[in-house]
Amino acid sequence: MRLKAVLTLASMKMFVRQKEAILWTLILPLFIVVLFGFVSFDGIGTLHVGLVNDSDDDADELVVALQAVDALEVHFGGREEEIRELERGERDLVLVFEGRSGKSSRMRIRAFADPEAKPREVQLATLAVQRILDDHVIRRHALDDRNLLRVEAVKTRNLTYIDFLIPGIISMSIMQMGIFGVAFGFVSLKKRGILRTLSVTPLKPSDFIFAQVFTRVTVLMMQMGLMVGVGILFLNLNFIGDLTSMVVLGLLGAIVFLAIGFALAGIARSEDQVAPLANLISVPMLLLSGIFFSRSNLPSALQAITEIFPLTFLADGMREVAIEGAALVHVFPQLLGLGIWCVIAVFAAVKLFRWE
Repeated sequence: MRLKAVLTLASMKMFVRQKEAILWTLILPLFIVVLFGFVSFDGIGTLHVGLVNDSDDDADELVVALQAVDALEVHFGGREEEIRELERGERDLVLVFEGRSGKSSRMRIRAFADPEAKPREVQLATLAVQRILDDHVIRRHALDDRNLLRVEAVKTRNLTYIDFLIPGIISMSIMQMGIFGVAFGFVSLKKRGILRTLSVTPLKPSDFIFAQVFTRVTVLMMQMGLMVGVGILFLNLNFIGDLTSMVVLGLLGAIVFLAIGFALAGIARSEDQVAPLANLISVPMLLLSGIFFSRSNLPSALQAITEIFPLTFLADGMREVAIEGAALVHVFPQLLGLGIWCVIAVFAAVKLFRWE
């Protein structure tokens, strides 16, 4: 155990002396978070409208008219489900068709939104829906049956882009540290013959690898705490999660990507070989795993593919814990996915890693 502690201390000193490692590992992710924190992403895009049909009346014509508006994306579901999505910030407006009230021949329609959190989105969505309702009445020549849309306020958490971004950047940092930190570092040591020299000493290879892994995991945990702290103190991060749960997810994700890094270090013989291999694995995940934007913007076929990426499991789990307050039991699918990738990656690392 004393040998592991000495090697770990030596590994820490080696890491701290590498100024470029500190830059890419700690400073760059924090810079990205701060940069995006001061950039406005409040432009109006697609308006998300939840639709709940609790009426026995035929509302197909209204539904078709709503779906025909390019600016509206209509989501169907139950009342509790859609209100919950509204509270999470996933809906701009929720419409509930409740049927006819009393002797009136007019269908009763209730609308729910949070005008304080999304004033422009609510106003535009309300105007668009009101126009559709008025057109429907005019076509039926029944102006007395005109539905006047009145929005009932629902308090939401008013999540911002920073709330979405920071868990993603933390996940990205874990991937970068695991793949690039290990792959480049060990290829360099192997190229200079240091690993070969260590392999013939009384030093156990497992002790050396433990020290290297422990160093990188420690830096990742520091980085996670730093970014969450900066987000809460300076960028109004709506953090309601449990940091311990995030650490558990982070550790599991770190094992996956560290193992991938060891596998790449075993395949590559030089830095020139490891760079394209590392980018081949990391870049698709970086762009498609929901780090900088929601995967819901991707085509459905591509969404299905990205759902199995290890970075997707990590980012989705981190986000649910950080801004949804989910416990570990609630992110079991993400934990299971990371666990499966952990087995695959460790098996690949054991088979492919070489000291020479």
